[in-house]
Amino acid sequence: MEREVIEFDVIFAGGGPANLSSAIHLTNLVQKHNKDIENGKQQGKKVDIEDKIAVLEKGAYFGAHNISGAVLIPDVLSELLPDHKQLGCPVDAEVNKESIYFLTKKGKIKAPFTPPFLNNHGNYLLSLSRFVGWLSKIAEKNKVMMLEGTAAVEILYEGTKVIGVRTDDKRLQENGEYETPGYILNSKVVVLGEGSNGTLRKSIVEKLHLDKDKAPSIYELGVKEVYELKSNPLKKGECIHTLGYPFRKGLSGGGFIYCISETKVVIGLIAHLSSEDPQFDPHKELQKYKQHPLITNIIKDGKPTHYGARTLPCGGYFSIPKLTSDGVMITGDSANLVDSQKLKGLHTSIKSGMLAAEVLFEAFKINDFSANQLAKYEEKLKNSWIYSDLRKSRNFTPAVAMGVPFPGGLLLGFQIVTGGATPIGNLKTKPDYSTTEDMKHFYGSKSPESLPKADDKIIVSKLTDVYFSGTAHDERQKSHIQLKDEAVCKKCISDYKSPCTVFCPASVYELEHDKIKVNFSNCLHCKTCDLKCPFQNIVWNLPEGGGGPRYSLQ
Repeated sequence: MEREVIEFDVIFAGGGPANLSSAIHLTNLVQKHNKDIENGKQQGKKVDIEDKIAVLEKGAYFGAHNISGAVLIPDVLSELLPDHKQLGCPVDAEVNKESIYFLTKKGKIKAPFTPPFLNNHGNYLLSLSRFVGWLSKIAEKNKVMMLEGTAAVEILYEGTKVIGVRTDDKRLQENGEYETPGYILNSKVVVLGEGSNGTLRKSIVEKLHLDKDKAPSIYELGVKEVYELKSNPLKKGECIHTLGYPFRKGLSGGGFIYCISETKVVIGLIAHLSSEDPQFDPHKELQKYKQHPLITNIIKDGKPTHYGARTLPCGGYFSIPKLTSDGVMITGDSANLVDSQKLKGLHTSIKSGMLAAEVLFEAFKINDFSANQLAKYEEKLKNSWIYSDLRKSRNFTPAVAMGVPFPGGLLLGFQIVTGGATPIGNLKTKPDYSTTEDMKHFYGSKSPESLPKADDKIIVSKLTDVYFSGTAHDERQKSHIQLKDEAVCKKCISDYKSPCTVFCPASVYELEHDKIKVNFSNCLHCKTCDLKCPFQNIVWNLPEGGGGPRYSLQ
């Protein structure tokens, strides 16, 4: 297949907060540098980056695939864009009231104080999809080439050096050929900021062994609904976090309730993919969560309007891979920089993108894009507050997975006092797929708890929520999800009761006549299946750009 070749200096693969912040910061640094030279404030040559930087976003538009709580620590945004308020940053509210509860099935215990790492007073509550859309407009004004609906599906190499990417082929025809072949985009540097468990990031980490001697990357799955309320008992800017119910033995995580306006609240749940339960179903747990009196009393006069799901890395400090190699840098969630203890990764994504931009700016000035130059990005990260914060939370996720309040709560208290240490040393983790137990060992003679019938008010069916996500794919294309071996699926159905049919938050997998049917058009691109299938029997490939969820308030 003949492909057009286009030359760039920097390609940002992934249009999320890390890469957009990097593109904005890089172009701002270049503009200031060139202006200072014009005005005689400094010596040197101007840097020419016009038409040489591109951001590739696989969603239909920038922000379409971005979802989070989201709570943003504003300091880093002020560093990136000091005038962000004047530029119309879409902040829904600033946190003005916060509380933490431990929930039993029907009761609640309010924490007497908020731990320092969960202090959110003054932080921004915002929709990540809207925030990313806003950042994209700023990057566009800075003359960055913005390519939405375009997926980078393959990294191009010369030996082990990254030299560019290939983009997706579009519109499969009846004769098996594509109407529009993808492009070859050559580049001096590719910056991978695809978000959690990025496809290209995964491939290069495996190819170049960038995770050698590192702890495995482990993940959580967040599911979230936005409710429109007739009467709202919460105050705009109120922030509630919960532990306990519906979590239990074999399932750990937490819940959150954010009031983003006088009429809108966000209800969400984050569950560790290390669950031992073969019927692990975070969407189901969210519906159970909303039946708790604390949440029911908030949303009883409302209706759900938006839904989404995504994984987020929670391995933290010990799981950060090598983040640079010849021709490539890795930023944001793709770099495993989420601070699980603070329940935040947006601020670290923005900062990592800025640090990458500063190294790229120096590379442009001295015309040196070598592996040694790019490695300065990792040096900057290790000397930043990102690494010092992640070190303090290095044992947080495995401690929570051990159970709260006991014994995990005791270990968390010890970590707060010691800056991250535990009395039993650093806690070990295992890949998420390896933790799932079979039905016989986990349930014995018992059966998984079932939900009452959906009323699509408090208890929302999974397919109704898929509709609220806006997800869609061109069904003429080949499925981007493949099952490696149907014989393995049969064993999984027999021993594990087909976990993919329940852990998927979008009903992509369905058991039909003792076979797994794949409804790929439902896919939310969370890639839980790529991480949690106990036999690693599912292959998730990048579909044509423009497909997937169409988040707006998420």
